[in-house]
This record gives sequence, C-alpha cells and structure tokens, in this order.
Amino acid sequence: MAFPIIPIRNAVTTSPDAPLAGALQLAELAVNTQSGKLYMKGNSGVVEIGGTANALTTNDITRLAIADKIPQLTGAGLISSYQISALTTSQVAFLTTTAVAGLVPQLGVDGKIPSALLPASTAGALVYKGAWNVNTSPVIASGGVVGAGTAEKGDYYIAANSAALSPAIDGQTYVQAGDMIAYNGAGSWDFIDGAKSEVRSVNSVSPTAAGNVVLTPADIGAVSTAQLTQLATPSGVPQLTASGVLSTNQLQVATTAQLGVLSVDPVASNSLFVSSGGAAKIIPGTSTVVGGVKSSASIEIAVDGTATVASAGTY
Repeated sequence: MAFPIIPIRNAVTTSPDAPLAGALQLAELAVNTQSGKLYMKGNSGVVEIGGTANALTTNDITRLAIADKIPQLTGAGLISSYQISALTTSQVAFLTTTAVAGLVPQLGVDGKIPSALLPASTAGALVYKGAWNVNTSPVIASGGVVGAGTAEKGDYYIAANSAALSPAIDGQTYVQAGDMIAYNGAGSWDFIDGAKSEVRSVNSVSPTAAGNVVLTPADIGAVSTAQLTQLATPSGVPQLTASGVLSTNQLQVATTAQLGVLSVDPVASNSLFVSSGGAAKIIPGTSTVVGGVKSSASIEIAVDGTATVASAGTY
C-alpha cells in the first residue's frame, strides 16, 4: 500500500496561523491542521499552497437564479439568462436617444430607431459633398460611382467649371459651372440646372445638348453669303465688284419712258450741257452709262431726239 507523505513541521492544532519562516527549511512543507492549509518555504518566504477551508464545492455552482451561488456556464459557454438582471437605460451607458457618436441608438416606443439618429441620406435629404472639378476631381461615373466607391442616396456635388463630359454620365454629355449632380439612390445620377448665366434660348432657338445655340442668318434676319452675287441671279443680293461698284450684269437697260425727260444743264462743266454749235445736246465721252449705253466718245443728241456718236469710239 502507498504510504502518505506527512510533513515534519505541523502547527499547533489550536492556531490557524501560517508557520514562521525560521521554523522551516527551504522547500520544506508544513500543514496547519486547524485551517487545513498547506504551506511551503520558498525563496521569498513561506507561501500557502492550498487548503480545504472556504473552498468551493459543486454545491456552490448553479445555472439557476440562486442567491450567493456561483454562475455555471451553459453548454454553449454562456451565462444562463436566468442569472442576468433586467437592465435599465441608466445602467446601460452606451445606449442613447440623441445623436452621440460612438453610442448605440435606443429604440423608440414603436420599436424603431428615431429619425433623429438616422443619417440624412437614408431619409432622402440632399447631402452636400463639395465642389466637382468636372472629369477630374472627384471622378464621377454612371451608376453613382464616385472615385473607387459608390455615392449614398442624396449625395450631390456642384460643378466648378463648364465642360463636356468624357465619357457621358447617365446620358448627360455636358455640364455648366453651377450645375448640380445628385445621386438618386436608384442607380443613376440626376442633373439639375444651376448656372445663373445659363442661356435657355436665343430668338426662340434652343441650345443643343452641349449647351450651344446655333443660329442661321434667317434666325436673325441677316443675309447669308450664299445670297450674295455679282451675277444677274433672281432673288440674289448684289455684291460689289473688286472696284467697289455694282456689276453691269445687274443693271437694267432703261427706256425713255423709264427715264422721262432729260434735264439739260447749260453749264459746260457738268456732264450734260448745251454745245456751242446750236441746239444739239452733247454728252461728254467719259465712259458714261446712260440708259444702258456705254460710250468712250461724246454722244450728240439732236433736236429731234436722235443720238449720234460725235467721233469713233466704243459703245
């Protein structure tokens, strides 16, 4: 049979105190039969190894709500719900009914989180995210893409400059400085005109998709270059020649009925005057065009109305 190890040094049965260090040798054991504790002398002195007094037994452990007992973990390694007291708001300091960062929102009487504790974007409100340098910073793309992520519903930016979108964003090809781009939460961006100097139309002509107004001469009552001509073109607009005069192609031949009676100026310095030879009228040969006749020599108009060239020339 096994022989029990009985320490040599044992305390007096009526004393619960530990043995003094001087009473034991290094590593020597001693039992106090009064307290049931075992002692050993170590390098730092006498230390207690164990004892039976006040030790826990299986009767002290429970999963029920029994006073002065020790909670025993369930099979899942958790404390039984029977042993957890109902907590009040004042006891749970991490719950809050106001918007405090880092705390947990407390449900209202309807069992829902109060709207005051929800982000504005979840309620559909617009949230200003900053200026947008079109096409560069931040990089915005179709489908709510912003940089490497996705916008929240209600996020919006204000264009800082006017530019064509490259590539187009959800069908939009151009924005002007001051325009708003907002994410609708349904997979696309909405564009809202915001430019103060935006042109809606010019003389009832609306802008193109790029925001430009393209006018034709007819839109402003102007003559187009296609209408200008030096030829005898019906409905055309006479164009001056390189000499700054109208082309003879565009001058009609005038008849006597169209010209009426010629007024004769007796002053010889004028173009039409009474010659010294009598009643005949002389038109000096200065390449003058009269009634469609061009002559390099003088033309003499007789009293009876006939006209003859005074000397050889072209006409």
